[in-house]
Amino acid sequence: MGQTDATVWVETDQACRVEVLGSTADTFEVEGHHFAIVCVTGLDPEVEHPYEVHLDGVQAWPPFGYELPQPRIRLMPPEGNLRLLFGSCRASAPHHPPYTRQHMWHSKGQGIDVLRAYGMRMLRQPSALWPDALMMLGDQLYADQVNDTIRDMVAEREVHANGPVEVLEDFEEYCIGYWDAWSDPIVRWMLSTIPTSMMFDDHEINDKWNTSLEWLREKRQTDWYETRIIGGLMAYWIYQHLGNMSPDELAKDHTFQRVLETRQGAEPIKELAQMAERDDGVSHFSMCRDLGPARLIVVDARTGRQLGAGRRQITTDEEWDWITSKVDGDYRHLLFASSLPILLPYGMHHIEAWSEAVSDGAWGRRMRGLGEKVRITANLDHWACFQDSYRKFEDLVIDVAAGRRGRTPDTMVMFGGDVHHCWVSEVEVPEEEAPAPATRFWQVVCSGLRKEPSASERVVLRLGHTKLAEAVGRALVKTTKVGMPRLRWRPVTMPHFRNQIGTLEIAGGEMGVRIERVEGRWRKPRLATVIEHKLL
Repeated sequence: MGQTDATVWVETDQACRVEVLGSTADTFEVEGHHFAIVCVTGLDPEVEHPYEVHLDGVQAWPPFGYELPQPRIRLMPPEGNLRLLFGSCRASAPHHPPYTRQHMWHSKGQGIDVLRAYGMRMLRQPSALWPDALMMLGDQLYADQVNDTIRDMVAEREVHANGPVEVLEDFEEYCIGYWDAWSDPIVRWMLSTIPTSMMFDDHEINDKWNTSLEWLREKRQTDWYETRIIGGLMAYWIYQHLGNMSPDELAKDHTFQRVLETRQGAEPIKELAQMAERDDGVSHFSMCRDLGPARLIVVDARTGRQLGAGRRQITTDEEWDWITSKVDGDYRHLLFASSLPILLPYGMHHIEAWSEAVSDGAWGRRMRGLGEKVRITANLDHWACFQDSYRKFEDLVIDVAAGRRGRTPDTMVMFGGDVHHCWVSEVEVPEEEAPAPATRFWQVVCSGLRKEPSASERVVLRLGHTKLAEAVGRALVKTTKVGMPRLRWRPVTMPHFRNQIGTLEIAGGEMGVRIERVEGRWRKPRLATVIEHKLL
C-alpha cells in the first residue's frame, strides 16, 4: 500500500481474469493452484476505497449475504501520523475449546487468537480508529506442528514413506496450511482491509531451520528434506512475499515477470526457492516500505544465513548492503524489524555469543562440538549468535546516531518477535560516538499472536531476564575473545506473557507503543493493555 496505489492478492479455484476497482490481472498457475496480484493505481489518498473482487466479470467477493463490512483499500495516512499493528508467532487452530485453552492446561491449547480478537474489536469501532498497517513478523504458520484440521485433510497423502509425520511435507500441503491459517472469516476480513507486510521465520519450515550447519547437512542427506524446503519456500514467496511488493517492485521482479510471461509459475518459483536454499545462493526477501512519516525496513533473518564456522552471518553481504542503502535519512522515524529480536536480555545475549565462539574453537578444537550441540539443543540462533552481523548492526545504529546516514531521525525503533513474550527496551549508543544524539533508540518485542508458552517455558524465559543469567553469561563470554557490546540497553517494562499484540502510534509529533493481551472467554474475548510506554 502506498500513497496512491495498492496491490490486492487473490487466490481462485480456476484460471480467470480478476478485477478490482477497474484494474485487472490474469491468474497464474502453480501446481494446480491459481493466484493473481491486481495492481490498483491512481487512487485518491483522501478517501477510503470499498472494493469488490470480480472473476471473469462476475462478483466473487464479498459473497452474497456477507455479514462483515465491505473490504476497503485505505491508503497511508497524512504526513505525520501512523498506527502500526504488529506481532509474530500465530499457530492456527480452531477457535473453540480445547484449542482456546492455555497451553499449560491442555496439550492442544494455544490460547485465544489475539489477532482474531483484535478484528472483533475493529468491528465495534469506527474505521478512523483502525490500524493503518499490519506487520506480521514470522511464524505465520507452524509447518512443524500442524493441527487436527490439517492432519485430517492430508491423512490420505503420502509424500515420503520415511518422512516426518504431522508436518507440512510439500507445496500442496503448504497451500492447505495457509488456507487454514487465514480462512477464519474475521481474520480474512482483516487481511482484506488492513495493508499487511509479512516476514517468515523458522516454523514456516522447522524450528531448527538454518540454526546450525551440522543440522542442515544432516537433513539434506534425507530423501524428504528437499521436497519440504522447496515447497515451503515456494509457498512463502506466493502467500507472503508477493503481497509485500509494490507495483513498481513487481514490475522489476525477475521471477514475477517470468511468471507473467507464461502464466505457469511452478518452474521460475521453484528455481528461486532452490537458489535460496543453496549455501552460496542469493535470496532477497528483505523489504522496505514508507509508511507516512516512517520508513519500515524488514530484514529476512533466515534464508540468507551463512553458517560456516568463522563466517556466520544473518544475511549475505549483498543483502546487507541493500538494507543499509535504505537507511538514508529521508524520513522522520526509522523502523527496523527482524523476526528475531536483535537485542536480547544480556544473559541470553552473552550465552549465545559464547556458544558461537566455542563452536569456532575458543575453547579448543575438542570443544567445538559442545558449542554446536548447545546451539542446536537450545535453538540459539538470534543475532548474538552471529556476531559478524550483530557488529554490523551496531555500526549501523551508531552511524544513524552520528548523522553519517543522512539526517538523524527523531526515533529509531527496532522490532522483534519469535520469543513468545513481550517487553520494551531503551537503547543507548556510546557517548564517544555520538555525545548528544538527536535520535531516541528503542526496541519493542511482541510475540506471540497465538502461541502461549507453557509454565516451564515461562520459567526459562523469565530466568533469561534476571541478573543471575546476566552474571553467568558474562562469565562465560569472558572466557572467549568476544568483546562486550558497544550498544547498551535496559528494559523499561517487565516481560509479559500470554497471547499479545502491539500497536505503534505516531501522532502530533509524538510516539508511543502499546501491548495488549487477550483475556476473557473464547466467545467474547477482550483486550487488556499490559504495556503502554511513550517513546517520543
